[in-house]
Amino acid sequence: MRNLSNFIPFFVLIFLISVIGFSTYKISKKQEIEQRDIQQSFDIRFVKEKIILPEFSLPNLFDEAENFSKKDLKGKYSLINLFASWCTTCIAEHEVLLRLRDEGIIDIYGVAWRDINENTKKYLATNDNPFKKVATDNQALFTKFIGIKAVPETLLINSEGDVVWRYAGNLEDHAVDEIRQFLSKNSRR
Repeated sequence: MRNLSNFIPFFVLIFLISVIGFSTYKISKKQEIEQRDIQQSFDIRFVKEKIILPEFSLPNLFDEAENFSKKDLKGKYSLINLFASWCTTCIAEHEVLLRLRDEGIIDIYGVAWRDINENTKKYLATNDNPFKKVATDNQALFTKFIGIKAVPETLLINSEGDVVWRYAGNLEDHAVDEIRQFLSKNSRR
């Protein structure tokens, strides 16, 4: 019996090491699953989200007598691209917007977010203007309603003038493919 009591600390130690090892394995596995889920959520950037836009009116960058409003969006599908001249990611997506404009499948409206009007004008003069109209949201009032905290972000607007999809980040060719598919199923432009 005495020999058995000498092994009790050894068995306790083995038990504790096993418990710690198993716990570490479970935590590691859980983190791996969470990391995979996060990565998948970043791969899907277009979020189907209906936002009923209120009536709004934003100043037109190039014509002070004219505004950009919800009336511009009604009767057809369109895109609103929120951008800024100082945003490097916005510059990266600019070529995609130009190609989309050249295809003529959808009207694209730009909203310059927290930018200086002269800088926005220079940016568009230098890089070409993909937008049917460019509005300014220097105070970020319009974007606060939608919940946008960073640019670029692109909104797909239905014929009633409400948001049906949101795309956060650099608009890429695969997103344009999604827009084309959506339009082919949902509009008769």
